[in-house]
Amino acid sequence: MSNQLRGYSLAAGTLLSALALVFQPLYMVAGLLLWLFAACSVKLLARRALVQSMVLIGVGVAGLSYSLLEGASAPLYRLINSNTGLLAMLTSVSFLSLIAAPSKSSKKRLPPAGKKGLISTLVSGHFFSAIINMSALLIIAEKLSKSRSIDTRTASLLTINFAVCALWSPFFAAMAYTLILVPNMSLLTVMSVGAPMGLISLAMLYWLNQGPESGLTGYPLKGRNLVLPALLAITVIVAHEVWPTISITQIIAISAPVLVIVVLLFEGRSKQLHTHIVNRLSNMHNEITLFLAAGVFAIGLGELFKVIPPWLPFSHYGPLEACLTLGVCLIAGRLGVHVIMIMAVIAPLLLTLEPDPNLLAMTFLSAWGLGSSINPVSGTLLAMQGNYNISGSQIARANSLPVVGLYALNCVGYYIYSALS
Repeated sequence: MSNQLRGYSLAAGTLLSALALVFQPLYMVAGLLLWLFAACSVKLLARRALVQSMVLIGVGVAGLSYSLLEGASAPLYRLINSNTGLLAMLTSVSFLSLIAAPSKSSKKRLPPAGKKGLISTLVSGHFFSAIINMSALLIIAEKLSKSRSIDTRTASLLTINFAVCALWSPFFAAMAYTLILVPNMSLLTVMSVGAPMGLISLAMLYWLNQGPESGLTGYPLKGRNLVLPALLAITVIVAHEVWPTISITQIIAISAPVLVIVVLLFEGRSKQLHTHIVNRLSNMHNEITLFLAAGVFAIGLGELFKVIPPWLPFSHYGPLEACLTLGVCLIAGRLGVHVIMIMAVIAPLLLTLEPDPNLLAMTFLSAWGLGSSINPVSGTLLAMQGNYNISGSQIARANSLPVVGLYALNCVGYYIYSALS
C-alpha cells in the first residue's frame, strides 16, 4: 500500500472515531482501519518495534487462549478497539505542528542568549512540546542548531525538558494511554499535581545548566507558543466539564484538527493538510503498531488474571508502593524496554489491588516521562540520534543523574498527594 493510501486510512480512522459519537457502529470501522494501516506497514517497522509488537501480541493471544479454555468469552470488540481513541488523539495532535511552527518574522529575530536564553528555551520549549509533542522537540533543536552545536549536554537538556511534559499534559500519548489503563482517574487532579512537578523540574534544569548555557543562545519565547497550549488546554478542560460523558481523548481528537483546519483555511494553506497526511501520518507506523499490540497484550493479561489470580509483592498501593513501582519501571526503561510494554505488563497486576486511581495514574505518567528520557532506544532519544549524530546511549547516560533527582521529586509528590487526599 502506498504512503498516500496508508496516510488516508489512518486519517479516515481518526475521523470515523470522532463521528462515532453520533453513530456508534463507526467506531468498529475506525478500529479496523487502524489495524489495516498497521498490517500494511509491517515491512516498514523498525526491527525493535517489530519484535516488541510480536511479543506483546503473542503473550496477549496466549493469555486470551487460556482464558477461553477456562470458559471466558472472546472480547472481540475490545480487541479491535482497545486503543482506537488513543491513536485517534495521537493522529489529531500531529496536525498541530502545521500551525505551531515559528513564523517568518520570528526567524529573523536575534535569539536570546545566556540565562535569559536558557529560561526562554525551557519555558517556551516545555509548553510548546506539551501540545505538539515530538515535533516541538525537533523544531527547537533545529532552531538552536543554527547558532550553536547540539552536543550531548544540549540534547540532555532538551529531551528531559520534553519528557517532563508527560507529568501533566493532556495532549501527550502518556496521558491518553493512562486514561485508557486507569479510566477512573481524575484528569484535573492528576494535572494539578503533575503541573507543579513539571515547573519544579524546569527549575532544576535551569540550576543544572545555567553555567554551561551562560554564553550560548536559546530558543525565543513568543506569545504564540504559549497561546496555543493555553487555548487547547482550556478547551479540553471546559469541554470535559460540559460533556463529562465524552472522553478526554475524543475531545482532543475533535478539537485539535478543527482548530488546525480553521487556521489553515484562514491563512490559505489548506493544501498542507494533504502533505501532512501523506508524509507525516504514513510514517506513524511504529507507534501505531506498538499501541495496537499493547492493547492486545493488556486485554489478554486482563482476561488471564480473571481465571488465574496474579501474585504481587504487596497487597496495598500507597505512596511507598508507587515509589517502588516507578523505580522498577525506570530500571526496565534504562535497559531498553519500551514504556508501552512496561505499562501494559504492570497495569493489570496493580489494578487488582483497587488502588487510588489518581496515584496509579501519576505513577504511569512519571514512568512514561522519566523512562523515555533514559531509554536509549526510545523514540525521543532516537529522534535526536538520527538528526544530530549523538547516540541514544550517550544521551541516556547524560540524563541518568538528573532523572534520579526527578525520581526523588516525584516520590515526594506522591507522599504529599496521599497526605492531602
